[in-house]
Amino acid sequence: WQVGFSYRRLTADQWYVGTQIHDEKAPFGGPLYLNINSLDLTVTYGVTSRLSLALTLPFSHGVQRRWYVDSVPHTVSATGLGDINVVGTMWLRDPVTGPSGNLAIGIGIKTPSGNNRVEDEFFTSTTTTRYYVDQSIQLGDGGWGILLQTQGFQRVSGQLYGYVTGSYLATPKKKTDVAFPTITGAPSSIILSVPDVYTARLGLAYVLAPERGASVSLGGRIDGIRVRDLIGGGDDGFRRPGYEVYLDPGVSYAVGSGTLTVSVPVKLTQDFKPDLVPTHPKGGDLAEYLIFVGYRYRF
Repeated sequence: WQVGFSYRRLTADQWYVGTQIHDEKAPFGGPLYLNINSLDLTVTYGVTSRLSLALTLPFSHGVQRRWYVDSVPHTVSATGLGDINVVGTMWLRDPVTGPSGNLAIGIGIKTPSGNNRVEDEFFTSTTTTRYYVDQSIQLGDGGWGILLQTQGFQRVSGQLYGYVTGSYLATPKKKTDVAFPTITGAPSSIILSVPDVYTARLGLAYVLAPERGASVSLGGRIDGIRVRDLIGGGDDGFRRPGYEVYLDPGVSYAVGSGTLTVSVPVKLTQDFKPDLVPTHPKGGDLAEYLIFVGYRYRF
C-alpha cells in the first residue's frame, strides 16, 4: 500500500492571446486574476511487483477576480471535491530485476464527481444575480474521461537517469449543460465543451546521495488543452485551447518509507489558441510559474 499527497499552487494575472500578452483584451479591459490551490489524495495498491491500482481524490479552492460590466473588479470562488479517478498501471519489466530502466503504461477512468455548476455572485450594470463561476475554477468538467498515462526512466551513466512522464485525458462527452454567460448574467447560446487535456515531462535526474534517496532533476514540461478532441464532438463549444512550456527543476528526498518531492516549473513559452466559437473574445490567463509539493508513504 502507498498513500500520497500532492499539492499544486497556480497563480495567473496576465491575459494572453496567441503568444502575446494583451491585458486590454481581458473582459471589459481590466486585469484578470486566478489563484488555484489543489490537493490530491492518492491511495495505491500494488497487486504485484509490476501491476498497481490507484484511486485519486482531488480537492481544490479556486478564486477568480475580474472586471464586470459595472466597471468594478469582483471576486468569485469555488471549493470542494473534484473529479475522482482510478488508474491501473503496469510496468513492462519487473522493477525488482530491471532497476536501471523501465517503462510503465497506465489506463483509467475519470468520473464526473466534481460539481461543474458551482455558482457565485454575478455583477451586472444595475444589480447582482447568481451564475456559474468560470470554467477555470469549476470543480469538475462535467463528463466521464479516459485516462492514458505513461512513465519511464533509464540510467544514462552512473547516478544520472533520464525520465519521461505523460498523461492524456480523452473526453467522449461533447458538451456540458452549462452556457457561457452574457454580460447580464443570463445564459448565452454558447455551450461549454468537455475538452481533452494533456501534460508531459522529459528530463534528467541525478542521484546525489543514494543512501538518503536525495536527487535533483531538470527538464521540460508542457501542459495543454486541444482545439479538437481525440474522440471528437463538442469542438465548437466554449473552451480555452493552447499550451504552456516550462523549465521544470525539482528535488526529491527520501526519509524511511516516505519520499518528499518539490518542483517549481517556470514558463518558457506559450500559445493561447483560438477555439472554434467565433462570437466571443479570445484569450485567457496563463501562469508564469507553478508550485508542486508531493509526499508519498509506502507501508
